[in-house]
Amino acid sequence: MSRVLAPLVRLPWRRIPLRPFLARRSYSTPSTKPVPQPKTDHPVVNRAPTTAVDIDYAQEYMGKPAPKGVKLMRGKMNVELEGRISMFKYMVLRDACKCNLCVDEHSKQRKFRSTDIPPLIAPRDIKWDGKKLQIQWRSDIEGWSPDHVSKYDVEALRDQGANPPRWHTGTARRRFLWDKWAMTANQHWVSYEDYMNDEKAFSRAMRYLALMGIIFVKDIPDSREMVEKIATRMGPLRNTFYGMTWDVRSVPQAKNVAYTNVSLGFHMDLMYMNEPPGFQLLHCLQNSCDGGESLFVDSFHVALNIRNKYPRYFEQLTRLLLNYEYNHKEHVYGNSWPVVEMEDGDPKKRIVHVNYSPPFQAPMISNDVHKNWSEYRRALKKFAVETERDRNVFQLKLNPGECVIFENRRVLHARNKFNTDQGQRWLAGAYVDEDAVLSTFRTSRDADPSVWYDSGFNKLTARQVELMKSTTSAEVTAENKGTE
Repeated sequence: MSRVLAPLVRLPWRRIPLRPFLARRSYSTPSTKPVPQPKTDHPVVNRAPTTAVDIDYAQEYMGKPAPKGVKLMRGKMNVELEGRISMFKYMVLRDACKCNLCVDEHSKQRKFRSTDIPPLIAPRDIKWDGKKLQIQWRSDIEGWSPDHVSKYDVEALRDQGANPPRWHTGTARRRFLWDKWAMTANQHWVSYEDYMNDEKAFSRAMRYLALMGIIFVKDIPDSREMVEKIATRMGPLRNTFYGMTWDVRSVPQAKNVAYTNVSLGFHMDLMYMNEPPGFQLLHCLQNSCDGGESLFVDSFHVALNIRNKYPRYFEQLTRLLLNYEYNHKEHVYGNSWPVVEMEDGDPKKRIVHVNYSPPFQAPMISNDVHKNWSEYRRALKKFAVETERDRNVFQLKLNPGECVIFENRRVLHARNKFNTDQGQRWLAGAYVDEDAVLSTFRTSRDADPSVWYDSGFNKLTARQVELMKSTTSAEVTAENKGTE
């Protein structure tokens, strides 16, 4: 120890670095300086006290106060919109202008790019009466007149696009969910003549199709070409390797189980494609065989019942990706879809599509399902069982001159076995893409909103349901075919 301390003793005492030694002592001396608080990631603890407020720039930008309900700030403005404060950036508002100077009135195409808008654009005059907003701009797009006025109504200020998902005509629209009894009471039949030539009848049919996902056309002329005319009333035909239109009847060595006479389980068509068709049509030309009834189930009704009763199963159905394939010498397709597809992928939001087609499922060896397969299987089993419950299945036998139109990724369809030894069964089919039909929904709604919103839709009472249950399916079907 003396050898260790000797060099220190020889040093002048002022040169000894005492701070490290003091730092290691087990006691401390009082200090008059405030002890710094440790930093934390918690936002409340780290939030510095501030008295900052948004400065009103109305005088700077316009030289006068802003209209009531409007507050101007740097780069943005607040507008009291239907009792709520909404914030809009100036650049985004300017970008949304649809006046004739900014958008061609015939082609509806824009005459400027978003990048043409000056980054420091700001209002120089504003008018707002609670229903319409008008803005003249400082430093507008180069070449635009100083007199240019951007105008926005309330609908434009809350607009999410040409056909917002949650609108009555969008992908996440509200639906009327149905089981066997609700569909029996509310099935919608429209004559071919009215469907093709009466705008109000067609608009009403589109409203029912948007709500229920399935409608029926009757009194169709006896012609193979009619399915194309009915389909193109809604939008362009979807061409596939089956053709623009196709026939469903029994053929030898069929490459699709639909082209046989055996029973066909519940499924949706073309799940192996990147964009499965949105709507399907089946027009009956012949159906004199025993059997061959068509079966339909509202998969949204089934899925939402599972969400209410078995939320864990429902969540698994939103996560489970099933593979689908069409693998033949001439054509090879493959794709994967969640069983239940949600708005924004959020299980708590609305269902957008259901994707379910067991006959065309492909192996899942490469999927990341192995560690959770037991849970996935239980959820899928619950979905299959609920789908096939008698109370959920609406059944009818299409007669010649009748056509069913249904939403392919909502309404599951199936078919009973039929006997080809006596009689014939022949249906002509076609597809129309979802975006084309959604466009037709929107244009029908815009053409006559009163018809669209006042569809005369039945709401079943408990008494009506009991009456339906006590009546045979054939009697109810015949009774309802005479009504619009």
